Amino acid sequence: MKILLLNSPWVQTKTQYGVKAGSRWANIRNLKQNIMHYPFPFTLAYACSFLKSKGYEAVIKDAIAEGLSLDETMEFATQFRPEVVVLETCTPSIDTDLKFAERLKEAFSTTIILSGNHATAVPEQVLQNKAADFVILGNEFEFVLLELLEHPDNYKEIKGIAFRENGEIRVNERRELIKDLDILPYPERDSLPLHKYNDPFCKDYPNLPIISSRGCPFTCIFCLEPYVFYERSSLRTRSAKCVVDEMVCLVDKYQMKEPYFDDASFTNSMKSAREISQEILRRGLKMQWSCMGDPRADYETLKIMKEAGCVGLKFGVESADPQIRKTIQKPTTLEQVKNFVNACNRLGLYSHGTYMLGLPGETKESMYKTIDFAFSLNSTTCQFSIATPLPGTKYYEMAEKNDWLMTKDWSKYEGAGSSIIRVPGLTAEEILAAMKTVKKKRILQTLKRPRIGFNYLWKLYKMRGFVGTLEEIFQKTWFLLTG
Repeated sequence: MKILLLNSPWVQTKTQYGVKAGSRWANIRNLKQNIMHYPFPFTLAYACSFLKSKGYEAVIKDAIAEGLSLDETMEFATQFRPEVVVLETCTPSIDTDLKFAERLKEAFSTTIILSGNHATAVPEQVLQNKAADFVILGNEFEFVLLELLEHPDNYKEIKGIAFRENGEIRVNERRELIKDLDILPYPERDSLPLHKYNDPFCKDYPNLPIISSRGCPFTCIFCLEPYVFYERSSLRTRSAKCVVDEMVCLVDKYQMKEPYFDDASFTNSMKSAREISQEILRRGLKMQWSCMGDPRADYETLKIMKEAGCVGLKFGVESADPQIRKTIQKPTTLEQVKNFVNACNRLGLYSHGTYMLGLPGETKESMYKTIDFAFSLNSTTCQFSIATPLPGTKYYEMAEKNDWLMTKDWSKYEGAGSSIIRVPGLTAEEILAAMKTVKKKRILQTLKRPRIGFNYLWKLYKMRGFVGTLEEIFQKTWFLLTG
């Protein structure tokens, strides 16, 4: 049986491209103003390698990272002629996703299975489209998909799916989560454009994401992890041996300069973080790596990570306003954030804080308080996004209940260039103006830090060459002068 696991095209123009599969926040990026970033499609890649290990002819196609148009992707699918297509959806791309599903269905009557955050959050809505046969719920569906392929006539009893039955839509209960993640093969990589999966935070290039765990123990109201992907406390870790074996594979087989742990947080389990670091040291491996972490990591944990080759951590702050942090159920404190960054600076670790503007309770004053905090924190770098309530999250429920949503046009829910909320005391225009202020401050901050600036340009040169580097310098200079 032929199965195609597809990250189908979305926005692709001469100046912009949209990223979705593998991204926490599907968004539209400026091609010439941002360093290249294509998220690694972990869910599809794990499902692909798992099916291949079970003897299926499974193929993954990341049309977005490959820069394929809808017509080119359709041509590939027509040549492969899959009997089943698993298509990952997200909220801002859902209309494009469903239209492409219709093209696939019309061309060769394949079984269409939708996955991803939007299909999981509102399966009743997406299954109104007759091109969709099934929805797989959640972000962990290797065994759900296998069971559906092995027992297609018994689909009504399969946990973790939604489907139509006699004109009615039925949503089954979720399947139990995988307890032992070590049983899964590494995600499919051989057939993917690995040089494209750059994380802008990483110090070196090429770099490539890896995960040491699944799930998150926290309940931040804006996050997909606890409400859409897993629905409950779900943190599970892989063994240190299994993780380090895969790191060696990334470095030796794929020639990656910097494995990057794209977990919800590598340090959610400090025990696991220390065990992985100790395993690297025990083997005497010399490699650099980085991770998504959080400010709860203590100095001793950070120290052993540094000794094992860690060069930097990305961490979520979201807001500097205490009441907003309480509302969004952020589990860390600003004091922890400050201590964490100080510890990173003492150890020589890069630190990269992430923030959101437009959260519940936000005002113009609190927004600029967060901006001032971010640029006074002395972290290496920082980034900002527009808080976007995605269907299925508590934030979305809150926004809908309080009439904060300005539109149900899903294409606007991408969190980079538009704001779709109107919280009391703050306009969408004020949020966008603050985002422009942030962008200027980030460029100026880099100019004041020659070492950081040089590292950025060196990485950019390795990715885009001399001409591409000059183009980006010109774009950022022009923005400073005219933006």
